[in-house]
Amino acid sequence: MFTIKAIQADYGDSLFVAYGPNQQDLRYVLIDGELLTQPATSWRSWPSTRSRDRLRLEALVVTHYDFDHIGGIIELLKEPPSWLEIADVWFNGRKHLIKTDVLGSEDGDMLSKQLEGRHPWNSAFGGKAIKSGAGKITLEGGLDVWVVSPDQPRLTKLAAAWPKVTDRVEKPADVLGATDVWPPGAFTAVASRPFKKDTSVANGSSIALMLGFGGKLALLTGDAHPDVVLKGITIHWPSDRPKVSLLKLSHHGSKGNTSEQLLKAIECDRYLISTNGDRFKHPDVTLFARILKVRKNPIFLFNYWVDRTVWWEKVPEGWPSFSSSYPESSALFKEVVI
Repeated sequence: MFTIKAIQADYGDSLFVAYGPNQQDLRYVLIDGELLTQPATSWRSWPSTRSRDRLRLEALVVTHYDFDHIGGIIELLKEPPSWLEIADVWFNGRKHLIKTDVLGSEDGDMLSKQLEGRHPWNSAFGGKAIKSGAGKITLEGGLDVWVVSPDQPRLTKLAAAWPKVTDRVEKPADVLGATDVWPPGAFTAVASRPFKKDTSVANGSSIALMLGFGGKLALLTGDAHPDVVLKGITIHWPSDRPKVSLLKLSHHGSKGNTSEQLLKAIECDRYLISTNGDRFKHPDVTLFARILKVRKNPIFLFNYWVDRTVWWEKVPEGWPSFSSSYPESSALFKEVVI
């Protein structure tokens, strides 16, 4: 059994991975934490997954320090539930990048203070920075993990920028998707728009993981840059295209974080989008056209049924065919069986 729940996290990410031989013997990984604005947040609903009044996370992964990925984790670790056990936290903090004692990102340093001396931290990587090129890691219970982002150049950029970046500064709506309209217009016109890569240093440092269990693969990209992920994939799969059961689209479906080259480098029919469309107006229409250029009849999976995502309930006139799937009624997540 191998499932991923995309928790409703506003415009952020929170992925709850479960794996094991059967329903009674599951193990868990949490990747990122939501903004904690939902009435019932994901970690407060975890008791339903507990065994013998305990829940063990084999890994708690924080892909990068942007607040829509880290905010819920900070809240969780302020007063961790007594029933929660965390085997290892994966997060590239200031100590992994910068030796001198300089000021850093407010939220990244806040999480670092909560981790230092209290929780295992990057233990699977010898306490060092998490980056692509590391060998396959196998967690308890048999989940295989390959790191495909970040690479060393992106960590070097993060180290240089960390003292200057503050995460809580209000930013304008993301221009990548703010001007999208519906209906989207002619497919050929949208699909021919040039690719312009995201340049965010924080996103470039995002941890992206390929997970494998029971012969199935899932690629979870955080907010990573597509060229870095592509490079990471070729390190581990140098001579063939891996068959991936699910791709969690980077940066909530931003067109600047998933390239045509990356889409062609894997065999994948299912694409997960984690966002409610607020603030940054994701997902971008252009990205759907890009996927439809290289994949026949893909399946788009959304963790929200909202105005921005319901656009894709039906195929626009003149566009290639696809299908879409949304959360069940009243569910606070979209569950995907890998």
